[in-house]
Amino acid sequence: MEILDLDLKGFEDWDSLPLSLQNSQAENISNVSTWNGAHGRAVRATWTTELNTDLLHLATIIKQSRKLRILRIQATSELHPLLRLLERRDYLLSSTMRTFLSASNLTSLELDLCGTQLIPHQSQEHGEGFHFCTSIAALLDTLRYLRLRMRSICADVLKPRQHSTNLRLNEVLINLSLSNESPLITSAVHATCCSFSPREFLQLKADMEKQAQVLVAQMAAPKIVRILTHALPSIEMRAFDVLTGRNVALSEGAEWDDDGEAIEDDLSDEESEISDLSSDGDG
Repeated sequence: MEILDLDLKGFEDWDSLPLSLQNSQAENISNVSTWNGAHGRAVRATWTTELNTDLLHLATIIKQSRKLRILRIQATSELHPLLRLLERRDYLLSSTMRTFLSASNLTSLELDLCGTQLIPHQSQEHGEGFHFCTSIAALLDTLRYLRLRMRSICADVLKPRQHSTNLRLNEVLINLSLSNESPLITSAVHATCCSFSPREFLQLKADMEKQAQVLVAQMAAPKIVRILTHALPSIEMRAFDVLTGRNVALSEGAEWDDDGEAIEDDLSDEESEISDLSSDGDG
């Protein structure tokens, strides 16, 4: 097996608890309370444990594979088809993802984990002891392609363990925007800086762009290196192209590596709005 492609959507067995079929606002609130109550939480917690047990078993198997080259994992937000008021819930354990990253011989890593924070192990208070960004960075010596979107991230993800000027890595796409993560989310949200290196968003963005420039100097033949965000209040996707030093605007639904349209570099007003709205925190 050369490619492993996982598409995770969180808990989906919503019929496991009987809910009212009425479509009134009062009934919807009651149904939300059912899932947010003790029994509803217990049902989803049990499912989460089973999911991560199964994923850990899979990760343990594939890390022994000599043929696996491409690992893609997408984890979107857990969404009830009717109950829009149901709060977002995390469902992936950090220990599970760490095992996936121990796979040897990977040349392409694509992680779009915008739908869930990584839940620390019970023995790791506030996630101490495991920094996911540095675990990804440890793979930069062998990767050729890196594509990331996570709810928490920092510039350490772009720091190889050893300095080199001959990295085979040639494509890097880091998306800090969570604006189109879910059709039910209308607010403009960016990733937050992980707790190992707390920063406000604008500082996180600047740190990511600066470290990406450092990384480019260590790549033997870079093709594309981008840090993506979104503009406010338009929610238009933007990409800082590290190789050219230019910012480009991407059309709605465009791929992260699309050419886009070059825009002016004067983003002071826009960044002021980002600073104001990003302080709302992770939803």
